[in-house]
Amino acid sequence: MAKPRPLALVVHGHFYQPPRENPWTDEVPREPGAAPFHDWNARIHAECYRANAYARILHGANKIKTLVNNYARLTFDFGPTLARWLERHDPQAARRIQEGDATQLQRLGKGGGLAQVWAHPITPLLSPRDRQTQIAWGLQDFRSRFGRDSEGIWLPETAVDTPTLEALIDAQVRFTILAPEQVAAVRRPGKDWVSVNSNTLDTGRLYRWLHPDGSGRSIALAIFDGPVSRDLAFGTASRDAGTFLAAVRSAGDRSNAEGRCLVLAATDGELYGHHKKFADLTLAYATHVAAGSAGIEVTNLAKFLERQPPTWEARLHPGPDGEGTAWSCSHGVGRWRRHCGCAMDASRGWSQAWRGPLRDALDRLRDRAADFFAEAGDDLFADPWQARDAYGEIVDEPPAQRLRFLQSTGRGPLKRGQSQAGQRALGLMEMQRSLLLMYASCAWFFDDIAGLESMIGLRRAAHAMDVWRGLGGRPPESAFLDILAQAKSNQPSLGTGADVFRRACQARVTAAHALAHAAFAALASGPASLREVPGFDVAIPQPSSQAERSLAGRATVTHRRTGESTALSFSAEHDGKAGFECQIGKQRLTLADLDPDAARALRLHALPRLAEQATSTAGCQALLDMADLVSPFADDETASLARLFAIALTKFLETLPRGSADAAAWRMALVLFERAALQPNREQALRTQEAVWEHLSFFRANRRQPPKALRILAASLGFDMAY
Repeated sequence: MAKPRPLALVVHGHFYQPPRENPWTDEVPREPGAAPFHDWNARIHAECYRANAYARILHGANKIKTLVNNYARLTFDFGPTLARWLERHDPQAARRIQEGDATQLQRLGKGGGLAQVWAHPITPLLSPRDRQTQIAWGLQDFRSRFGRDSEGIWLPETAVDTPTLEALIDAQVRFTILAPEQVAAVRRPGKDWVSVNSNTLDTGRLYRWLHPDGSGRSIALAIFDGPVSRDLAFGTASRDAGTFLAAVRSAGDRSNAEGRCLVLAATDGELYGHHKKFADLTLAYATHVAAGSAGIEVTNLAKFLERQPPTWEARLHPGPDGEGTAWSCSHGVGRWRRHCGCAMDASRGWSQAWRGPLRDALDRLRDRAADFFAEAGDDLFADPWQARDAYGEIVDEPPAQRLRFLQSTGRGPLKRGQSQAGQRALGLMEMQRSLLLMYASCAWFFDDIAGLESMIGLRRAAHAMDVWRGLGGRPPESAFLDILAQAKSNQPSLGTGADVFRRACQARVTAAHALAHAAFAALASGPASLREVPGFDVAIPQPSSQAERSLAGRATVTHRRTGESTALSFSAEHDGKAGFECQIGKQRLTLADLDPDAARALRLHALPRLAEQATSTAGCQALLDMADLVSPFADDETASLARLFAIALTKFLETLPRGSADAAAWRMALVLFERAALQPNREQALRTQEAVWEHLSFFRANRRQPPKALRILAASLGFDMAY
């Protein structure tokens, strides 16, 4: 029997989430669609990112044999916006990802991690200056997290054109990954060019793309195997290790590449556990156990490139009008520019004509901001654009460290350490950071401009304009809105892109909002349980006791991201229930003026007090109304709320007059019972039974029929109503 052909299997996972943080607080707001998790980052993390850091190898009757790190067998990239979130919310999982790269470095001599273009933009659609910065920041982010330079880089959506590859070569990137349909022609050494398509291109080898300047500089192109990658993402290959490795072997059989054949399977990393449940287990068993016994070597792209550097050349497919191509758009890069026909759900017949005005509006903002940045930065930096490129090295460091770095790139008052110049320099860079983040590709990927992903991009645009105004500039908001007004939502009630932008601005959090939040929290909870204000440090006078209903004085509000401090005088009042009011200068703020997360947190704070005050039907209704305002609930919140309803039920029953025939009151008691959790709260359950017994005894002693709702409640609590 012929010996099976030696195969080099590379599984690439592209892990990415958009910049979900509210740009004014730098914290991710609650996303109800992700319930019971706080947001989509948290949900996908539980299902995928952490699951792959601790992947289970099972045997026997689904018993756990061991836990392995899938990142030690993957070629992978983690988008900087996701990697930053991971380090802030689960540093242990972030460490496991870094260890996965280090393990491969030790095992193979090459790491498995590679960089990603920073904010996940469609690189061919960027301005040349932004393209250079986005690539530089992506490489700098990787170096800061993994402690080494990345040899390769992931192009978001694998979107590519000639200027993009030129920029990668200029940045000394050695390789990138493309889809087979993005290559138009290949040639072996000394031979003529041969046209290829996705069905005829041999993906079993690497190719090189030569810089057109004649310098001989080049970049290696790794082309993923289309059938295997599609079968993993949309078919059955991720069902079990045997099915997956059979598909890998079939891919090797299709290739005529000399030497060890490369089989590159590339998908979104979220496939493994989020898009496909248990696919993380398939990946673990296939790459850690089954591949070796099947004679398939699991390696990474950097190692394969070292062993088998490309000799064949490749030409890019130019795409329509030379715009470039991408793996997720059959119309070049139209999905991020126009109504090209690509949609998540084409059956709805929705138009994506809104994509053009959205990009035009953001480009208009970017170009005007570039003029302001160059002019304002000329007084501070030796070269403003070089300073911006270098800022990626410390973009996620504390403000003081970023300020010291900027001083080293500065001149005049900035270099001399003048505080006002330093704050202005930080502001200019933070404006640019938001302008780069607003180009995250998902803003265009989905079917409607009124969706969450487009909202994320427009929040970033709004934030950039706010910083711009704070620096004394005049952003072109009117012209920006005129262009966005041409972007029609497919849901008429949601208006246009201009309406979406105005809703995005409602997430704005100023120093005054942060102060009001801190004052309300102090009044609602007392100093012992004062919660942190997202994005800000607030130094504020504290109430002397929880019973205090007013607060006044002077506060200092410091933004954690920028380090900017503001001193404000204020007075605040709380009515003891759900009413809060704060006066700051001429500005009057209530809960309705805070961002939804802050208002929700304060309403949650108010619920225990409302439960204690549930001594009337109106008081109980206030509790129910407040609970409805803060739904949906996470699992831990649901349990806590049910306990509060149990407390309210007992309070209500104990204060309800004996012999009351108020049907509305007894219906309220039944509603509270249905929302209470008495089973795990024995003390509360006993008190509720005792209170109900008091009422039943009164009716029986007076030979009166208990109200229907009381009879239902008593039966539900275990009373024998026939007795």
